[in-house]
Amino acid sequence: MFNSLTAFDFFPNLFIGVTKLDGCDSRQFLQGQLTCELDELTASHSQLGAHCDAKGKMVASLRLLDNNEVILALQASDNTATHLPILSKYAVFSKVTITDASDEYKCSGISGVDAEQWLVEQFDISLTSNNDTAHTSIGSIIRLDNEIVPRFIVVSTLAQFDTLTQLLTHSAHEIQMPSLWQAIDCANAISHIVPQTQGEFVPQMQNLQMVEAINFKKGCYIGQETVARMHFRGLNKRGMFVLQSPSHIDCKVGDSVEKQLGESWRNAGTLINVAHVNNQTIACAVLPSDVDLAMKLRVKDNSDAVLTISKPAYFIES
Repeated sequence: MFNSLTAFDFFPNLFIGVTKLDGCDSRQFLQGQLTCELDELTASHSQLGAHCDAKGKMVASLRLLDNNEVILALQASDNTATHLPILSKYAVFSKVTITDASDEYKCSGISGVDAEQWLVEQFDISLTSNNDTAHTSIGSIIRLDNEIVPRFIVVSTLAQFDTLTQLLTHSAHEIQMPSLWQAIDCANAISHIVPQTQGEFVPQMQNLQMVEAINFKKGCYIGQETVARMHFRGLNKRGMFVLQSPSHIDCKVGDSVEKQLGESWRNAGTLINVAHVNNQTIACAVLPSDVDLAMKLRVKDNSDAVLTISKPAYFIES
């Protein structure tokens, strides 16, 4: 599926939206909203987290970036506009301004071993899990963790993006479509929430406890009671798995997937990320944590296409 990848790939337009939080109360405000610990967000370390409703169901899956005295929250671009009023309604008593800055910043991606070497040569940076972020003339560069091939998100102002494209003209690289980046996200089981899945899943159902996006020791935040109870009482019995098919399957986020029981089919879970590359399909689905990986699944009422199941590389049994 990923045979079109090279040692240096550039993805100029990712499907990532940007919400900007500005003001002296930004951190304190987010601390009371998100599942993650804001003290762990620094200029050199991005932070994953979820924003939940009062029932503990996710309304956004975010990557936070400390960027020049403002905090940028990255998420699926489809979710940015609908999430903004949900987040803003809690900010009336805080000194924080929250805006959709997706037109102010461009999110692009680079990947490959040569791309990593290019970053070292251009900016003298070596990013790790603990220090995954650097701020440069082309924007803020974030190294993604748990990836087989080095992969980086670049968050640039419009002027910085011009600098990036100019620098790239002097390096051998391939320009790739954002759908391929989405497919790699699916392969790595990276959590995304879109309007169709807002309010459907607690964070553990998208494995956020496995990627340090939930701090179970922090103080109160929206939905904490449910999230903590699911954790400490072992109530969550579902997780996110990777589904693949060597053929194109007509499916979308929110579709049900079914498992076969004898001659009948029964509901097994829900698609939450879907990508189509090279006439193949890769997706993520919330399924029972003890699902049989040898089991074959199908999209509801579509018996012509079978999906195989695998665990994310970071999967931890709970």
